[in-house]
Amino acid sequence: MEFILGVNYWPRKKAMFWWKEFEEEEVREEFSVIRELKLDVVRIFLLWEDFQPLPERISKTSIKNLEKVLDIAEELRLGVIPTFFIGHMSGINWLPEWVLSKKPHERFFTYSNGKVLDLGARDIYEDTDLLEAERLLLETVASEFDDHPAIYAWDISNEIDNVRIPKTPEAGKRWLKFVYGVLKENSSKPVTFGIHQEDIQENKHFHVWDVARFNDILCMHAYSVYTDFTDPLDPYFVPFTCLLTQALGGKDVLMEEFGMPTTGGKTQKILSATGKHTTKHYLINEEDAAKWLEKTLKALYEVGTIGAIYWNFSDYHESLWDIPPFDKAIHERFFGLLRSDGSLKPTAMVMRNFKDKIGGLKRKKVEIEVPENYYDDPKGNLVRLYSEFRQKFGPVEGS
Repeated sequence: MEFILGVNYWPRKKAMFWWKEFEEEEVREEFSVIRELKLDVVRIFLLWEDFQPLPERISKTSIKNLEKVLDIAEELRLGVIPTFFIGHMSGINWLPEWVLSKKPHERFFTYSNGKVLDLGARDIYEDTDLLEAERLLLETVASEFDDHPAIYAWDISNEIDNVRIPKTPEAGKRWLKFVYGVLKENSSKPVTFGIHQEDIQENKHFHVWDVARFNDILCMHAYSVYTDFTDPLDPYFVPFTCLLTQALGGKDVLMEEFGMPTTGGKTQKILSATGKHTTKHYLINEEDAAKWLEKTLKALYEVGTIGAIYWNFSDYHESLWDIPPFDKAIHERFFGLLRSDGSLKPTAMVMRNFKDKIGGLKRKKVEIEVPENYYDDPKGNLVRLYSEFRQKFGPVEGS
């Protein structure tokens, strides 16, 4: 089974504003760097307000720009995973005005039409008007690009339970069935859904076994640096979340998002916003992060994960640091394989060289037995199962 390597992509100098300020040559230059790093796949994000400014209108400009992105990827032999309904990204929610509710969100601010607002989203899972708008976006994009050679898979969304949690698990399942069905009616490409570690340590009404019914590939997003019961540089936590996801869903798993915010100096704690709250976050020394990444990739391969897509392509340029979300979410500036000046970090070298080391690695059969009532106590089950996994898979290395 091929092990794919990839990277999540926002342009270094544009971040979430790249569709509004699209430059084809910028994409070509940065995708060329990704190709030089010997990566296979790029995950990109279709910012909702840029692709669907009104519920009944899809932006022809954004569709044309997406075609240019896919054409560049094809030239460079890169696969692309376009992600719909963005949605949640880097500690803030990005939504068209027509999706907004009149009530504040309990955790996150929303960026809409150039403004930061204390508003949440309408019921994107059950509101019939919103569902029809969602259908239009899915049908338009999937049918337009189904035969494009660069499409590796479609991603339903990115951690969308951070935008709004479905009222019930049944509501979440119905919505997934709806979106999956629309994509499959319009495209032959695989479908996945960007769930994250909150979906295995909390009950946010996207149960993995339900997600698996309407996914061709299961995904997981996990960060040891965000975990409160293990070391930030624990190289086994991210692989474990894939094993747990596979055990819960019964399908192969792609580690779609994982990474480490870094600093060129000593590891340090900083105050940085996570949504509406300011908390302590780590910035990890670059060399230590590279050692962590090498061990993590090795373990991801050994436990049978089908691939690893790093977060993120680049640190963001200093010109973005005074605008949301980077003005307050300081740690979000520094997750890149590249530094803000475009130079390569040690983690980039690890990604580039990893395929050459796969030949010396072996897959290992590691099984996790999950209780049928897992979501009655997801955090307790997660911690217990991780402890059992660690006893089988060896002690954490590094600190």
